[in-house]
Amino acid sequence: MQLQSKVRRDWRPLLLTLALCGVVPPSMAATPIIEPLPRAEVARERLQEDTEHTVVIGNIRRINNQVRAEREVLVEGELLRISWLIPEGHTAKEAMAHAVKQLQEHPHTTLFFCEGRECGSSSLWANQVLGYSRLYGPEENQSYLALRLDDEPQRFISLYAITRGNRQVYLHLDQMTPEPPVTEMLYPTPATLGKILHAEGELQISGVTPEDAESAVTDAWLDLTARMLRSDNRLRIQVDGAQAPAFVQSLLDRGINQQRLEIGEPLPESGVRLEKR
Repeated sequence: MQLQSKVRRDWRPLLLTLALCGVVPPSMAATPIIEPLPRAEVARERLQEDTEHTVVIGNIRRINNQVRAEREVLVEGELLRISWLIPEGHTAKEAMAHAVKQLQEHPHTTLFFCEGRECGSSSLWANQVLGYSRLYGPEENQSYLALRLDDEPQRFISLYAITRGNRQVYLHLDQMTPEPPVTEMLYPTPATLGKILHAEGELQISGVTPEDAESAVTDAWLDLTARMLRSDNRLRIQVDGAQAPAFVQSLLDRGINQQRLEIGEPLPESGVRLEKR
């Protein structure tokens, strides 16, 4: 955006002055990883350093007046929170899609996605999870995405898009840069895995070695894939890769109907690729 570019140019002399005075300028983590749609306005922006933050990667609900997430990741580091007011003429879906396209340029792991009423209470998302009441709106007009960017530095990204009752559209970004980086394996929910396959048509899974009976990573992906297939009875998949026959056999052992599974080409050599059929 021209306005943002001008502001950043105006900051350069100030940053130089701060550096000469021994003041540390803002870190890279303070720069948002995405640009919103053109002419979007910053409604609120906050930067918290050395903070503890919970990244929600599952459904939320209220229990005993407290918000509980089905799955979450607790991390420490630098948290950047920005809410943009999207200009008239654009929808919340457009705002989300514009941001996701930029994120897909990075190596990433999608952890959770929901939209509409399946996300639950918009009031909980706005006031309890994201901490900004203006993000509240009709539940059918919301969407939420959580993923981990696996480049340097590692970042956890949460995006929330909403069309309010007054037709104003907001896009919210939580950008968490953990220190130290999170090394534990994280997986998408079965529903999110199904959404990825429906939207993108395929999904590459690395680190899968079905012939290794003690592989926790392989077992996790097999269980996840089986749960996805059980929850979507119409979905059929093709499994590609050198490990595809063993992967398919393990799914059969988990009770998946053979008519819903196909063995494809022998590539990639490591891991497997799931394709929607």
